[in-house]
Amino acid sequence: MGKGRTLIRGTLLLTVSGLALRGLGVLFQAILAGRIGAEGMGVLQLILTVGGFAGTLGSAGIRVAALQLTARAWGRGDAAGIAGALWACLRYGFLVSAGAGLGLCLLAAPIGTLLLRDSRTAPALRLLGMLLPLPILSGVLRSAFTACGRVRELVAVELAERLLSVGVTLALLAAAGSDPALLCAAVVAGSYGASAFSFTVLLLRLTRSLPRRRRLPPVAGTALPLGANDALRSGLGAVEQFLIPYGLEQTGSRHTALAAYGTISGMVFPVLWFPAEFLFALSELMVSETARLLARRDHARLLALVRKSLALTAAYALGVAALLFLGGGLLGRGLFHSELAGRYLRIFAPMVLFLYPDAVVDGLQKGLGQQLHLVRYNSFTNVIDVLGLWLLLPRFGIGGYVFTYCLSHLVNFFLSFRRLLIAVDASNSR
Repeated sequence: MGKGRTLIRGTLLLTVSGLALRGLGVLFQAILAGRIGAEGMGVLQLILTVGGFAGTLGSAGIRVAALQLTARAWGRGDAAGIAGALWACLRYGFLVSAGAGLGLCLLAAPIGTLLLRDSRTAPALRLLGMLLPLPILSGVLRSAFTACGRVRELVAVELAERLLSVGVTLALLAAAGSDPALLCAAVVAGSYGASAFSFTVLLLRLTRSLPRRRRLPPVAGTALPLGANDALRSGLGAVEQFLIPYGLEQTGSRHTALAAYGTISGMVFPVLWFPAEFLFALSELMVSETARLLARRDHARLLALVRKSLALTAAYALGVAALLFLGGGLLGRGLFHSELAGRYLRIFAPMVLFLYPDAVVDGLQKGLGQQLHLVRYNSFTNVIDVLGLWLLLPRFGIGGYVFTYCLSHLVNFFLSFRRLLIAVDASNSR
């Protein structure tokens, strides 16, 4: 009972923290959009897409490996094992992330000129490469805190880091003037550099409570398979993001294409996904709860849990979709001073009806041991995205993007929901 209450308490705390962080992120995006404009947001999203892919390569599955290894040691009450797992993961994470960061520094100019087709991105990419190890190593420590049940400390540090990041970024933006290259570099410096704070604080707090003597366990065998899968998905996602402004450019000017891309990715999506933080926390809770019921072979309660969670999610999604559709114009004008952002919010609002339930379906499936199917479905729908954007964007412009986004996510939801029903039925025969 104690562990169950701890899990629920931790989940609720993470939900509140996640909502606070997302709310702060939306407000920051609104300030940022006013400072650098829609086109600048588009350029920045291209830089962050490269950064995301580099971060996936640089982490190479280490966050999940750190969570698993430290959780096992914590479950055994083995403080030396926690210390060994932590230092092994930090060493692995530093070596891989430093290599990925060095590669990004060396390739910043050709990536900016040839891939992103904008030389203004090179300084920010180079800076991103130099700072890349910081968020990855900080992520290792976050995984250790989560595995050891120290959620309250973690939440406090994450909130402090986000506030520091916003403050530093705004100060750097004020000093950057109007140069787009400097503005993008300022955002990267504030966003990635603040990880140094959380890394230092979390490392000091962990090392004080852990023994110095430790045996380093092997990490690569756990991390590399996860990293390979993440790299494949991230690579497809990066290609998808690069295709959006490129395809839109075929129907108009580059300025217009980057403005449309920046409006959707930097303004619309943060607002669209903000109310889903509750569902992400619910999804995490469903993983452990469905796994527990499956292990007990309690099919009746498992079926009731699936039905109730899906019904709750559907009702919640319906309410959010209605609010976003009816209030999209007001949100666009109020947050971003953009009629276009409001228009796109109303276009994407109906998709909430299957986007939000898909998050909970994924959590239920993970608890039922269906991760392999999720990987296949996600990879398949990423391919649909890439092909759809490549074929439809040059001809239909933003309409092609909206159709492709809707189609791929609807297919993903259909496949995942179908697999969930199969898995629930199969659990009854075990």
